[in-house]
Amino acid sequence: MKTRDLLLTSIVASLYFVLGFLFQSIAFGQVQVRVADALYPLISLGSPFLIGTFLGHFLFNLYGFSTGLALGLGDLLSPFLFLVPKLLIWRYGKSRVLLFLTVLVHVITVALWVSFLLETLFGVPQWASAPLIFLGNS
Repeated sequence: MKTRDLLLTSIVASLYFVLGFLFQSIAFGQVQVRVADALYPLISLGSPFLIGTFLGHFLFNLYGFSTGLALGLGDLLSPFLFLVPKLLIWRYGKSRVLLFLTVLVHVITVALWVSFLLETLFGVPQWASAPLIFLGNS
């Protein structure tokens, strides 16, 4: 990896983590707004953005897990599960239409996974939380 790419990856990962940290009170739970997820369309610009958002997401969820904010081990798995939609953004997000569609797939995946965790851990019906999570991450 070139120095420029390593630096860009570090900046993106740090930015994701800092945005998550600043808005942590709304980043976990049934009504979830991840301001840092606004970085996802940047993944289409290259691999440093893909790797940076992945690392930032993982580190922020690790922080959430260590402080008790996260939804258990499922939140630690989510960066790996969401890698597939991120790869779609990276691979197909070169045009505006495909970028919109691939980011939409990512947001739907997040809504389904997090609402599944909420139902499994706390009995919150998935049908009730998925739309709220979708809107909060859109």
